[in-house]
Amino acid sequence: MLRSAYTRWLLRLLGAVVLVAFVYQFVRVGERLDWAEFVSALGRPGNWRYVALAVALMPLNWLLEAKKWQLLLQPFAPWSYGKVLRATLAGVSVSAATPNRIGEIGGRLLIARRSEWSAVVASSLLGGLCQWVAFLLVAWPALVFTVFTLPGIAQDWPSPFWLLPLGPLVILIAGLGGKPLLLWVVDWTARRFSRDVSELRASLSGIPFGLMLAGSGYACLRFVVYCTQLYLLLWFFGLELPLVSGLAGIAAIYLVQAGVPMPPGLNFVTRTELGLLLWSADAEAAIAVLAAYTALFSVNVLLPSLPGYWFIIRKNKTP
Repeated sequence: MLRSAYTRWLLRLLGAVVLVAFVYQFVRVGERLDWAEFVSALGRPGNWRYVALAVALMPLNWLLEAKKWQLLLQPFAPWSYGKVLRATLAGVSVSAATPNRIGEIGGRLLIARRSEWSAVVASSLLGGLCQWVAFLLVAWPALVFTVFTLPGIAQDWPSPFWLLPLGPLVILIAGLGGKPLLLWVVDWTARRFSRDVSELRASLSGIPFGLMLAGSGYACLRFVVYCTQLYLLLWFFGLELPLVSGLAGIAAIYLVQAGVPMPPGLNFVTRTELGLLLWSADAEAAIAVLAAYTALFSVNVLLPSLPGYWFIIRKNKTP
């Protein structure tokens, strides 16, 4: 009990520190910015296309996530795509205020029947593993590329290409030992919280490799869409990054931040701070980073959370 309370207190303190740093950064940068010129630049000819395309990609982002989850859910519960999509949006609405995977799974459980809870949890855990495959296949090469193009590093270090196989190597090792490791985590959770996980354990034991491969493919596509949305929003707000290095930097930031279990709001702050470190060369660029991440959070989390809340309310009203 004391350990749990201490952990919550520490996370709140960390969140407060990051939030204060974010606000301070915004105020400090904003004092040096010509706001009238910045706002006027948003109306430059054709600029609306960037934000319009970023918003248009939001449904594709969540449609891909729903398709991935439906694929992983099929061995446990043959839900229709419509029900999977409703549960996915419900997960988005709950995850807007909780650590990512916990809130997402909790929101999906609100749409499911009690007898389907183990299926939802098992398939969502598998979806998280597929997301890490996407990080290692797409974001790891991007991180290597980004780090070794930073000033001073390329001259002082040898060629980074020998690092590129490490991502696929981790996936290979996880493919050989990942299922036992996942089952070990489930067993540890059962002992820690005194829960019966026999049904969940049985569900996870029979997952074919091909299913995980297909789910990882959807995860990779969704990750590319997500990075593209941020790239477009950065251009809209005036930070015109080169295509390759810009997308690589975005993917690298998500990989660096991915292992920190923070609520999406604090995830957003952390990603923004990393973006400021990587791209901001002047006040206009810094504000563009802050604005782009704020807009992306609004488009990809807050906007789809609205129908998610409605699905939860409708489900709870249904007898």
